[in-house]
Amino acid sequence: MKPLDFKGKDYILNNIRFKTLRGKYLLTTDTGAWILLNKSAYLNLKNNKIKKPLFNLLEEKGIIITKNNIEKVVSDQRERLDFLFRGASLHIILPTLRCNHKCVYCHSAAQDADKKKFDMDKKTIDKTLDFIFQTPAKAITIEFQGGDALLRADSFKYTVQKAKKLNKKFNKDVYFALVTNLTIMDEKIMDFLKKEKVRICTSLDGPKKIHDLNRIYTGHTSSYDAVTKNLRLLKKNKIPVSTLMVTTKHSLPHWKGIIDEYAKWGFTSIQLKYLNKLGFAKNTWGEIGYTVEEFLVFWKKAADYILELNKKGTYIEERYIKIILMKILSKKDPAFLDLRSPCGMVIGQMAYNHNGDIYSCDEGRNFELFKLGNVKKDTYKGILSSEKSQQLISSSINDILVCDNCIYKPYCGHCPVMNYAEEGNLIPKLPSNSKCRYHKFAFDYVFEKLLFDKEARKIFFSWMKKKTK
Repeated sequence: MKPLDFKGKDYILNNIRFKTLRGKYLLTTDTGAWILLNKSAYLNLKNNKIKKPLFNLLEEKGIIITKNNIEKVVSDQRERLDFLFRGASLHIILPTLRCNHKCVYCHSAAQDADKKKFDMDKKTIDKTLDFIFQTPAKAITIEFQGGDALLRADSFKYTVQKAKKLNKKFNKDVYFALVTNLTIMDEKIMDFLKKEKVRICTSLDGPKKIHDLNRIYTGHTSSYDAVTKNLRLLKKNKIPVSTLMVTTKHSLPHWKGIIDEYAKWGFTSIQLKYLNKLGFAKNTWGEIGYTVEEFLVFWKKAADYILELNKKGTYIEERYIKIILMKILSKKDPAFLDLRSPCGMVIGQMAYNHNGDIYSCDEGRNFELFKLGNVKKDTYKGILSSEKSQQLISSSINDILVCDNCIYKPYCGHCPVMNYAEEGNLIPKLPSNSKCRYHKFAFDYVFEKLLFDKEARKIFFSWMKKKTK
């Protein structure tokens, strides 16, 4: 690479964007550096009149590029973007599309529990694992989704054991994760999960009333009691479990009750998840959907309440806030595939349907546009280098005009699948796009609290010290 020419200057101004916050100027750079300046310091920077100690601070932060810091700025950027060079590390397998639930928002559009034609057979499992182990990623996670994988517990167990056997040849760091509604659970399965160190993730949408409005058995009966019964069993057997919630129209008035439910069960993290317009949710949007403005009111009230709980001694994180904190306070990308550029599709994750069809990502399974091939005839290298994969990856890069003007561009990203679901186009119609407005609101919230609220800042730093489970 040709050395940077400073043309006799002490420094070059990094590419910066800014916005005003309470009369001050928040600046960010393409390399993820940021700083808050008063008006006088900002004008001095813009007019090339910076003197020490401001010069030293801007050099340390990477707001300006000098001969002393250029190698560090480049090294930090390389570390931030190292996900570009790893290969797909998350591999989502569907042992079955069948499920004993009919959740109102199911993005997989799961099939009835008796429709066995939607099961993955052993030959397809073997081919899928052969495909997965072609990734150059040193560490991989094989995640089981559905439907509910425990309707085919035999296939799930076979896949785990076969993957471990295969790994004797490839010597990767292999992790397993099971996403389940937790109602098809018994002690034999729990013993297997514990022995094989399978991470478990389930759904808890809040107190019984809210959970049962969103997540019901196929026969429209309550699932809350079965879920919480097995939560108790998992805790009793010291098997770690994480939980997710999805926000529907039913959830909006109950932000406090939802947080309290998580605190009651001793969970230290909750993500206030925005509802995706996929699967069943697309058909029932009139009953369960909401405007982005309605969601942001809910989200802010819940986030404020979480901070209040922390101030009173109850430790609980809001996961999306923590992801933002990791992106702005750490040199390492937190590997949240929905919030980076390019996003996680193909290069970060792939999904494998029950019949072996390969999709760009979990959400992409809803559309043929995101189907890349099939494990029975395609190779990892062939899929990754295909024109279709390259086009999809390119569509997720936020180097578009409107994004380029946004101060949060270095930390943000967009999801082509969600854009396609909501707008019929891979490229979002900004700034009307709902996820874009949510991202901006959340980043504003975090920076406001981090910079101007001492108690919130202390809480945020405590979250950063604790490893996310």
